[in-house]
Amino acid sequence: MMKLSKRYFLAFLILLSLWSCSKSSDEPTPDTNTGIPANAQLSAVTEATDSQGNQYSVGFDQASGNNQNPFVIKKDSQGNQIWKVTHENTGVDGRSVLLTIDSNDNPWVVFTVDGGSNDAGYITKKQVDTDAFSGVFMNSYGSGGGPKASVIALIDPANGNIKKGTFMAARLTNGNTNTLNITQIGFNDGNVAFEISSAAWPPGTGTSYERFPNITDADRVDGAFKIYYEIKTDLSEIVVANLLK
Repeated sequence: MMKLSKRYFLAFLILLSLWSCSKSSDEPTPDTNTGIPANAQLSAVTEATDSQGNQYSVGFDQASGNNQNPFVIKKDSQGNQIWKVTHENTGVDGRSVLLTIDSNDNPWVVFTVDGGSNDAGYITKKQVDTDAFSGVFMNSYGSGGGPKASVIALIDPANGNIKKGTFMAARLTNGNTNTLNITQIGFNDGNVAFEISSAAWPPGTGTSYERFPNITDADRVDGAFKIYYEIKTDLSEIVVANLLK
């Protein structure tokens, strides 16, 4: 009788363990970063492949000792280069730093630029479609050139031109542009989604820059503000801005 009881007891423990594992695997994993929606697809890559096997990559050429020029490259599925486009070649620094591809096989690129320029080779003038920077959240670098602003751009897969682009920047208390780095980019709920890190005051929601509301120095993480954003695909309006802790 004692031997039988032990056998049943061991079987019960095994079944309990299996039931517990099955239950935990069926339940969704809780989102520990509550500011980022669970369905948001974000990444931080410099190479990506579309559904046809075309390969995109981003980077920059070292134009001089202290000047970089950003580029985007497209190759076919066999690795043959289709085009390489340099999107800025002025005296200010520029880099292509992140890349993602949407469900329609359109590449989206994050650039960084240091300051504004009136040269024809500036990012708002070189390899851009007509009105690419019109009707967008932020159509220029702003004032106080020097700090690094970011640019989100929809790239034409046929020729590498910027079809639509917007600057993203933080601002000092005096209104001058200050550094804003986009650390991840992707998509969610039909919008372009991205995460940023900025030392100065980041924007909130809306169709133009307004300082993120009710934010203080106490909201910094490791010395910087961390924000999750969603912007419409025409880059006209930020519709989500969540402070990350």
